[in-house]
Formats: sequence, C-alpha cells, structure tokens
Amino acid sequence: MFRRAAALAALTFGTVLTAPAAHAAEPCTWTVQKVPTPGGFEARYTRVEGTDSHGGYSGTVTDLSVNMARVVLWTDGQPRIPAALANFVYPSVADENSAGTVLLSGSLPSTDFGVYLFADGHRGPGTLTRLPTPDGYRVESAVALNERGDVLASGSATADGHPVSILWSTFAAGPLVIDTPAGSGIDLDDDGTVLLAPRDGKPGSLWRHGQVIPLTGEDHFLLLRAIRNGVVVGTAVDAWPASRALAWHGPDDPRPLERGGTAEAVNAHGLIAGSLTDLTGLPAVWQDTELLGALPVPDGVDADLFVVGDDGVVYGTTGSDYGPLRWSCG
Repeated sequence: MFRRAAALAALTFGTVLTAPAAHAAEPCTWTVQKVPTPGGFEARYTRVEGTDSHGGYSGTVTDLSVNMARVVLWTDGQPRIPAALANFVYPSVADENSAGTVLLSGSLPSTDFGVYLFADGHRGPGTLTRLPTPDGYRVESAVALNERGDVLASGSATADGHPVSILWSTFAAGPLVIDTPAGSGIDLDDDGTVLLAPRDGKPGSLWRHGQVIPLTGEDHFLLLRAIRNGVVVGTAVDAWPASRALAWHGPDDPRPLERGGTAEAVNAHGLIAGSLTDLTGLPAVWQDTELLGALPVPDGVDADLFVVGDDGVVYGTTGSDYGPLRWSCG
C-alpha cells in the first residue's frame, strides 16, 4: 500500500477531465463523494473492495469490539451488513462482478476457513455458497472473481506448505490447482487468464489454458496489480519513491502511462486508476495510456487501493477519519 501525498490546496472537489467511457471524447467533471459508513462503525476502518458497476458495491468495516471485519454492501448508496453474513468469522472481501455476486473468504462458526460466493445480496437476503477445496490443499484467501463466474484464490499444499493458486472455472468439473514456480495468481481476466505475480527475480506472467507466458520488456522490480480485457497494469519501481506506471497491451508490449507513477486498477474499457508521477503522487485516472488528470480529494486526505467499475466510477481507500471516496464523472 502506498499512501498518497496530502492534497494540493488548489485541487478542488470538481475537476474537468476527459470522459472515461471507451469511445467518449467530450470532457466531463469528476466529482468526489464520501462513502457512508454503517451506523456504529468508524469511517477510517471502512474499505470498498468491489462493485457491480450498476451502483452497488461491497467491502468491509472493522468491528473494534471483536477486532474483526464485517462485510458491508452498499445499495443505492446506503450501507448495510447483510444478516446472512452477520456471523461470518474473519471475512475478507476480494471482488464483485456485474451480477452483484461478492467473492469473500472466511468461515461460519461451525465450518472450516474457505472461499465463498454471496449472490443476490443487494436486492434481497442473498445466498451464500461455499466453494469446494481440492483434496491435498488448503485455501489461504479469495483473490478475484470474473464476469462469467470463475473464481481465483491463493492456497497451499498440505504436504509441504508450498504456495499454489486455485481456480474454480465454469468450464471445469472441479477446482484446478495452478502449481508453477512462475508465481502466484493475483488477478483473473474474464476469459479465465490468470495474472501471476513476479517471484524469485522472475518477471510476472500470464497463465492461460495451462501455459505460462512471461511478461517482458521491463527489467525493474514490478508491482503488478490487475488484468482486464487483456490489459495488465502495474508499476515499475526504480528507487523510492521513483516509479513508472505501465500497461501491457500484450505480453511483450509494456506502455508507459503519461506522467504515471503507479497503476493500481483497470476496467473493461481501459480506464486506469493510480497515482501521478511516483509512488506517493496524487490519485489520478488514465484512458489507456492517456492521462485524464488528477482526481479531486478533500483537503488533507490521500487515497489509494482503487476499485474501478465498468460504469466508470472509481473508489479509493483513505485510511483516515474521512473514510473511503467515490469518484464519478458526469
């Protein structure tokens, strides 16, 4: 996590930038809103982790009375802790897709730790489903959920503890174990391609249909973050805080983002969120590699850990008393 520098005094709550839609050219005004926190909880411990790109989003809030997170769903801008998840133990929300299905890990009081899908929670009580863990392995945490319902999680072998990735594909009868020295899965594209993080000096890679495809063209230390619609985004770290935001439009085609310091999230239309200039820069957005501009933030607040919906709405975590932020462009 990289904390952003304090907001510049001249940066206001409305900034005119290019519209984020895939083919839009007209400028629009980005505005920032405070994400509301459930009653009785503190804003600084609230995080947005996923969105259905239709106005609903999901995340967690820390319950300090038990030192444990609670799952939060925001529907029509209003937060609530679903009754079906009220007894969930140490939950962690990883993702949400456009169907409003939320991916999380944790456990119920009488069950072992596992990976779960929570469906139809925005408009009803919701349905909780536990995914089967493959024999000989344990689940560590949920990682990503794609549009067709594939799920990626991190795991380990029970025999010796070495790390693996676990993929529940809608095209497979059971969970697939991805066991490769190339790296661990950190994100999942809609076609089932898995993004593997760099490991032991090796570059990041793509896992596709059992084949490992290295990402090339950058020799510096990489912080890979996300893949969507075939585009991988991440950050090349030169020397703290110097860094460069990159977007791979192919395994051997890294492209620098204009004035980009970090690239943290990308949607299906190529809208990227990250920071300007370096690891500590102001939050900003790009369309593909073209800088749209800095995002407005309240005075004294910095933001990172972005979520970018396919509707062009961006969410960011602040880690301050202000709580999460929601940016929209209209």
